[in-house]
Amino acid sequence: MQQKEDGRLVRGAARRTLLLDAAVRVVAGAGSGSLTHRAVASEAQVSIASVTYHFPSIGELRRETLAHAGSSIGLELADLVLAASVSVDDTPDICGDYAARLVIERRVETAAVFELIIAAGHDEDLRPVVALYNGLLADLLTPYERDRSRALTVAAAVQGLLLVHLSAAFPTDPRQLGEAVADLIRRYRDEAIPAGPDRPGRNLN
Repeated sequence: MQQKEDGRLVRGAARRTLLLDAAVRVVAGAGSGSLTHRAVASEAQVSIASVTYHFPSIGELRRETLAHAGSSIGLELADLVLAASVSVDDTPDICGDYAARLVIERRVETAAVFELIIAAGHDEDLRPVVALYNGLLADLLTPYERDRSRALTVAAAVQGLLLVHLSAAFPTDPRQLGEAVADLIRRYRDEAIPAGPDRPGRNLN
């Protein structure tokens, strides 16, 4: 009996992942407004009843799609940063390299995330998920920036660079995006470090 229950749980989890992967593709391809039970069913080649069984409301489908896409790209970055935690100074380059990969190798998930972040401006149900992932990104940047409030600002700025790249009619080379992300992370910490004998203040003239 237990094996049957376990088998159903495994199949249910697999079907849920299949549907969320399809939902991510729908959002990335046609925008957050295109996300419906019918669109996901068509993309996943399943019945609408299968979609509504796992996600009864459109609000739940939207939230879970954002969470699925966000965790997909966020967990990989977390693993990379934590693996290099013995050398915090590598954080800018790690984030820069990953940003360049996001707009190439993980472009579908990244586009879906930003579509739904923008949708959160008029969908209160999405805002807690957006806040969660903003906070997690800031947590990864805090050891380098040395202050969580600064890390939150840097996290927002990095997302801005990604959004501009994704929305550009003629995107720049992804390597330039990566360099810009790394430079932004470094500059923000450098600006916050007080000037001293070995680090003169900025010349504003």
